[in-house]
Amino acid sequence: MKRSSAVVGGAILALLGSAGAASADDLYPPPPEPTLEVSARSVCVGDVPYLSWEAKHGSDLTASETDLTITFLNPGGDDLVWSGQPLTGQKLWPGAAADSEGNGTDWPGWSLVDGEWVEGDEWDWVVPTADIEFHASPSVVLTVDYPLPSAVCAGPPDAPPPAGPDPDEEDDGLPDLLGLTGNQTAGLLAGVAGLVVVGTALVVVRRRLQH
Repeated sequence: MKRSSAVVGGAILALLGSAGAASADDLYPPPPEPTLEVSARSVCVGDVPYLSWEAKHGSDLTASETDLTITFLNPGGDDLVWSGQPLTGQKLWPGAAADSEGNGTDWPGWSLVDGEWVEGDEWDWVVPTADIEFHASPSVVLTVDYPLPSAVCAGPPDAPPPAGPDPDEEDDGLPDLLGLTGNQTAGLLAGVAGLVVVGTALVVVRRRLQH
């Protein structure tokens, strides 16, 4: 009888120990992983190209802890880093410049040589698309389209016009999307869903999370 009582008592203690351990895990679950949602696009303000973005952080952090570090990822050289940026903002596209009245004076991918604009400069790598990392723990990387060649802010006003369509090609029946910003194009494509890959018109075409 004593041996049976000892066995039963040991079993009860073992069960209590297991229950205690489970309760501790339930009381102290691991903290949720932080999240970061970002949307970004290129926009024309007059004849000047800008990067516009909006980010939402899923953690209860102070404003200083949720400041963004925005990095243009250069596939062949040094990255361009903007630190201390707000969660929502707008900034000149790299390589672009404007005068005090907001008129464009320089554009990425263009150089003023002997009074004439010619294609090619040190900012070629941010056109026609740029891979941009938005970091606020965690990070999000987006591929953002520069404005289309026919957009008013894509290049100098007296630059050579972009090559037109081949007159021998048949009309595909799609509306003309040239010159529209990413936002305008996205709205237009709502009426032709299935005919055009949405990712090619929206300014955000790739997203991957980095912890």
